[in-house]
Amino acid sequence: MLKINSRKIKIIITLALLSIIIYLSFLYFFSKQIKELKISFIDCGQADAILIQTPQNHNVIIDFGDDKGLAELNKKVPWWNKKINLMIITHPHDDHILGMISILKKYQVQKIMYTGVLHYSPVYLELLEEIKKQKIPLLIPQKNQIVNLGKDCNLKILYPIESFQGKEIANINNSSIVSKLECANKKFLFMGDAEIEVENELLANNSDLKSDVLKAGHHGSITSSQTKFIEKVKPEIVIIMVGKNNKFNHPSLRTLKRFQKLEIKTFRTDLDGTITIISDGQNIYLE
Repeated sequence: MLKINSRKIKIIITLALLSIIIYLSFLYFFSKQIKELKISFIDCGQADAILIQTPQNHNVIIDFGDDKGLAELNKKVPWWNKKINLMIITHPHDDHILGMISILKKYQVQKIMYTGVLHYSPVYLELLEEIKKQKIPLLIPQKNQIVNLGKDCNLKILYPIESFQGKEIANINNSSIVSKLECANKKFLFMGDAEIEVENELLANNSDLKSDVLKAGHHGSITSSQTKFIEKVKPEIVIIMVGKNNKFNHPSLRTLKRFQKLEIKTFRTDLDGTITIISDGQNIYLE
């Protein structure tokens, strides 16, 4: 009897292990079969945190301003694939970088893009030290630089037009990296905290701004999203990343009315939480 019970136990354990392996293989296989683009505007309060997941399984993070968004990130980037292909620091204000230190310690970040603008906040200096410690390659963006994210999916750098590396800028917001994602026939514009001065430079340089989705600059502040710029972008959807009852009174009522007048669908992280946009290259859906 003891031999039979022992054998049964071994069989049960073996079957259980096989079931777990099959289940995990099933999950892994179907995660690889995802053919849609997913862009998640993660609710971190008064902060920016954007995750791009391409059909070719590239993970790109644009800013991550608070640790509050890490739980959501963990849900979207499974434990068997902790790789971040590219992380972009649009500019070094705390509400765009605070959560990045934790990401560097928990994920495998392959490359980081930043402007190299001079800034001396303790958080930014700690972040640079962690990057140096891990020997992660730092990229300086070039005007019209294109980052390939798989077949028919590219991220184009629209700003800065001239390098900010090693320079001090009076208004750090206006050192923001502005990028445009093009996947098949759909386009997404990410403005960081760029203000009207940057918008005017992009307009003056005849930049290709037309996009289906716009991540509004500077949390929907009155300092960004002027009418002539929005009319050039012509978005169907605007995303405003902003915290509830924030001390800056973002977003500006005038900015909201501007979007309303132009009949643009507007979504806000303070009201809607994390917003995930899915695209098959022809259509856009909200998850």
